[in-house]
Amino acid sequence: MKKILLPIDYSTYSDNAVRYAINIAKKINAEIHLFHGIEMAELSPMAGVMMWPIENFSELKEDADEDLKVYIENLKDDTSLGFPLPNITFSSETGSVKKIIDKLSQESHIDLIIMGLAGAGKLDRFFLGSNSKDVIEKTCIPVLLVPKEAPYKPINKIAFATDFTEGDINSIHNVARIFCLLDPEILLVHIDEAASDFHDPRTPANVFLNRVTCKLNYSKIYYRHVNAKKVEEGLKWLSENGQIDMLAMIHRHPNLISRILDGSYTQKLATMVQLPLLVMPEDKTPIGW
Repeated sequence: MKKILLPIDYSTYSDNAVRYAINIAKKINAEIHLFHGIEMAELSPMAGVMMWPIENFSELKEDADEDLKVYIENLKDDTSLGFPLPNITFSSETGSVKKIIDKLSQESHIDLIIMGLAGAGKLDRFFLGSNSKDVIEKTCIPVLLVPKEAPYKPINKIAFATDFTEGDINSIHNVARIFCLLDPEILLVHIDEAASDFHDPRTPANVFLNRVTCKLNYSKIYYRHVNAKKVEEGLKWLSENGQIDMLAMIHRHPNLISRILDGSYTQKLATMVQLPLLVMPEDKTPIGW
């Protein structure tokens, strides 16, 4: 069974992410682990820093655990979510979201992280004070970012942005593995200023598509060329006109070919779309499963 990790802070965008995760989990046969992060003041001798008595830590955790229990009971009473709900476990943890994700990922296999996204103009931070850039850049687990304005709807088409890098094939395989029970189309999208040359079987697009279809046992994979001067412009157009339900892309480090200007495609795109955005970690493992 797949496992989804989901941080919450009881905000409206956190609640929307929870509802989205429940709908996905029911359809891909996954269980959900909710966690709430307790940010504590650093113990420091600096003047002006409040020193929390150590016994207060356990009291705060007990309160946080009780809040999570009540939250889950309320989910079970919410008839709009449908029944039965997926298996939901929970924990309250001390530290930043990134540190908690690392800890929980080491303790159990996590297939997907789902996080609420605040909305336009506030996408440079997640709830709980964690930084989206830190989570995206350092986690090795796919992260699905769900905007507050994005209610769950059936996932019939996932667009995967690619530049034909060999490592993309493993990531496409991982997208198909996670969402295969939803049976979505996976649309491989390449954005380029030049016109499409897909008619020529020797072009990189055709060679790449042939490698993908030979390696993956998944029939609903298609290709589309989007003509645009800038990658983020092409992705914005695709999100608005491509009739897609989720956009997937690989976060690469700035020194790689997929960076644009002073940030990655992912960070540039975040302020433009209201679709769920699946951020795949860069996969450098050799091809061949």
